Amino acid sequence: MNLEQLNCLIAVVEEGSISAGARRLNLTQPPVSLQLQRLEAQCGVQLLERGSRKIRLTEAGKSLYDTAKRIQSLTLAAQEDMKNFQLGKKGSLHLGMISSGAGKRFFRGIRYFLQKYPDIAFQLYEGNTYQLLDALEKETVDLAVIRTPFSRSRVERKELCREKFCAVGMEDLFPHPVPETFALKDLQDLPLLGYRRWERIIQDTCRKQGFTLYFRCLADDARSCLQWAQAGLGMALVPERRTGSPRVRPVVLGELLGSRVRSSWAVSRLS
Repeated sequence: MNLEQLNCLIAVVEEGSISAGARRLNLTQPPVSLQLQRLEAQCGVQLLERGSRKIRLTEAGKSLYDTAKRIQSLTLAAQEDMKNFQLGKKGSLHLGMISSGAGKRFFRGIRYFLQKYPDIAFQLYEGNTYQLLDALEKETVDLAVIRTPFSRSRVERKELCREKFCAVGMEDLFPHPVPETFALKDLQDLPLLGYRRWERIIQDTCRKQGFTLYFRCLADDARSCLQWAQAGLGMALVPERRTGSPRVRPVVLGELLGSRVRSSWAVSRLS
């Protein structure tokens, strides 16, 4: 197999049909079909199920597609590195970042790094914590700035900072006068919006105190929770750094500050 075949596979899968994939590659349909046939012959398995409307991946196809995406990403990164060497630079640092990972402390660290290594460029890969952990495992990034909690035995972690958790919602959801801090029990009768991976930890903390909370929506990104909160659909439980919206009001969850229900940033790499 070769890069041309893998690029054809990626284009066809992402566009949904051979004809659309061919257009994306600025090719006609016959050569793309031929490349896919040769790829399946070389692999010895069926990769695509060709339906009347849309192409679907087989299990083998899903595995090869994931690998092809990594190869494509590494190829593009290598091409960029070679361009940097042509310009007299010294390669790139492949850095994974969560959406809320950039802050004053982070950029202070970047400036310090560039002072020591001015000829190193950055290639930035954005995703959620689990996507970036997978990128570390697959070695498509060198380092990742991610948010706890996570559990990966091969990952070496250095904590950058800790954040308070806040309840964020429209003004009419809060009692009056609005307290400076909330306890978890104060949220029992409210529709909550939260991180999916935090829900079990928060509920475990509540059960020890004899109650549970109602989560109207669980999401993988704080931005989704805040969007629902801004629409008046509930109260979001998010790290303090993500609360900067003029339409919603943040109140610190004081009860969480000394517990393990706490968010922190970490720079991680494979150990």
